[in-house]
Amino acid sequence: MRKTAILELHAVNFDVNNGVEELGPKSCFSKAIKQYIGGALESRSSDFGPLEYEFGCECMGKAVLYQEPGGLSYEVDLPLSSFVDVNEIMKELGLPSYIDLDYFPMRCAIVTIWACQKAPELRRLYPNVYEKEVDKKSIPALLFGGAAMKVCCEHSNGKGALSRSIKDVDFIVPKNQGSNFSRLLLGMSKAFGTEFTYFKTKGDSLFIAMRQGQRYRVRTINGVTSEGLPTVTVLDIFCDSIDLRHKIEVKDSFEHARENLFTIGLEYLILSKSQFIMDASKTDVAALLEKHGQEFRILPCPWYASSRVVLGMEEKDIKDVCSIFVDHAVGEEEGEISQNKMRRILGKDKKLALTVTLNLQNMAARTELLGKWLNAAESAKVVDRINSLLAALPKVDKKWDKPWWNTAVETPLIG
Repeated sequence: MRKTAILELHAVNFDVNNGVEELGPKSCFSKAIKQYIGGALESRSSDFGPLEYEFGCECMGKAVLYQEPGGLSYEVDLPLSSFVDVNEIMKELGLPSYIDLDYFPMRCAIVTIWACQKAPELRRLYPNVYEKEVDKKSIPALLFGGAAMKVCCEHSNGKGALSRSIKDVDFIVPKNQGSNFSRLLLGMSKAFGTEFTYFKTKGDSLFIAMRQGQRYRVRTINGVTSEGLPTVTVLDIFCDSIDLRHKIEVKDSFEHARENLFTIGLEYLILSKSQFIMDASKTDVAALLEKHGQEFRILPCPWYASSRVVLGMEEKDIKDVCSIFVDHAVGEEEGEISQNKMRRILGKDKKLALTVTLNLQNMAARTELLGKWLNAAESAKVVDRINSLLAALPKVDKKWDKPWWNTAVETPLIG
């Protein structure tokens, strides 16, 4: 998911509006001052609100994670603390030991899932944090995206070719528990330690109000620099469905949270990745695709508008889907990719079925791309498994010469 910029002032009582001249010569902000004066201060635009800035400096005490335009700041004590044993929590949840806990977001995600399973007990366990009952039942918070891949696929972990760095996680929860999930997150730092800090800005509150219970958004710490300073990102929380290029309902996954390792499950993971599609002007995009080596994204759509080109999954998403097909066979047994489930889901949505089919067909045909990460035997296995799944999917006879997907979503830049 896209991350908005953050304000990382990593400093004690630093006022952006007061300038640097008030800081003494021995100030712990020396590094930040040098960056500011040297023009290295980076500005980024966000989805909501004004421009925000990020920089860091070596210091102890408190870190300002975010500062509102009106002056309100969100701070955390340094160094960050943890009151829980993440490895023991993994065992209790029944999660595989291969999950790479070197990634800060994975540690936070695992503790968050565990807290959601304990939702009915949190008030009793942490009465000074949760003054009211969080929920009468456990909250089935499920992962999707890159974090879910690391849970479901051993090849997505470690230093292997299919492993990739993740900087955030994506959660989906039942709509009727979305508000309670958000409230649970905001108390986690006091209950489990400041490594698990979540906070909500005014912009986030506006975002939530506009979505009317369909989406939630909070900020969270997603890493620590070599100087021990926290970095911050946005956590997007979806409810009931993943509504991007296509709408994918995942409500049935909530009933199978533990058996799917607290993810949306292999089938929905494939769909959530292979639902990506966009179009662009042939003349505008050709040079960009060649420059960045992304010609592999072109999908064969001879029926589409002749002046446009249709593009599919990005490389990172192809890599994730590749991990699934390396680690999981196609079949109806536990731990396999269910042809029946995929056929049932896509049989209800011809437009989604066309997008998914085009992306998977393109992936199977790009053996030169798969060869970047896999040996010949692994590549052949992936292609065979994709083709086996494709053979079971519903055929889409209708074709559209203009976008058959939702275009009112953010389109990532090529590059």
